Amino acid sequence: MTEPVHKSLVLFDVEGFGRRSGAEQAMIRRMLYSVVHDTLRAAQVEPTEYRTEDRGDAVLVIVGGAVPKPQLLRAALTETPTQLLHANRLASAGTQVRLRVVLHAGEVAQDAQGTLGKEVVEAFRLLDTAELRGALRSSSQPSVLAVSELIHRSVVEYGHPGIDPEHFHPFVADSKEGALTGWLYDGGRVHVQAASGRGDAGRGTAAEAEAEPPGRAAEAGPGSTAVPGIGHIGSGNFFFGAGPQSVQDMVAGDKNVTYRDRG
Repeated sequence: MTEPVHKSLVLFDVEGFGRRSGAEQAMIRRMLYSVVHDTLRAAQVEPTEYRTEDRGDAVLVIVGGAVPKPQLLRAALTETPTQLLHANRLASAGTQVRLRVVLHAGEVAQDAQGTLGKEVVEAFRLLDTAELRGALRSSSQPSVLAVSELIHRSVVEYGHPGIDPEHFHPFVADSKEGALTGWLYDGGRVHVQAASGRGDAGRGTAAEAEAEPPGRAAEAGPGSTAVPGIGHIGSGNFFFGAGPQSVQDMVAGDKNVTYRDRG
């Protein structure tokens, strides 16, 4: 076994693979690997900087530690769903592909059978969580993505170009090794940051809030004043109406950046 070295880990898993016929599975696997390689190419990862390990209906990609993680995350957020949309337009109903994607990192080693280490186990535990499976079932997009707590802390929180921290939502999942924290990307919702500057992952959905729909005033807590006319924040980075304005209350606790609807 080799000495452990720092690597990035990207996992791609096909939804409903076991329900397909043998011929459909063969076509799906070809499409899966094409999407994986296109995603890595978009992340500017050279072929010599990564290796893949086949897991049947999933692919584990081990990327050299010198590759910037923001590049990997941006590509997984944008290039992966784009490539899937293109491929699915040409595919039959039985060979269309939808993916769960996880990004993690850490010290991993290799032996004759493949890659091993605690971080590899954690990445697969996140990939198999009910939260990620449910997010893909309810999504109209061809892929969903979650990152580990380590990636959120060391990459997402810095708000690199193309990576919006407010669209990552914490969840805590049970695993054989204990509670595991992940962060699910959802461009249609805004995560409310705690006063300390970081979301409270341990509170699950209590740490999240969705923007009010048009025409409804923000709900006021005890002792606070409702803010009228706050418009809905749509998915992605597209906003309509006036620019952002900071709305402050007189109660300590969570803070929001909201958008006034002047229409």
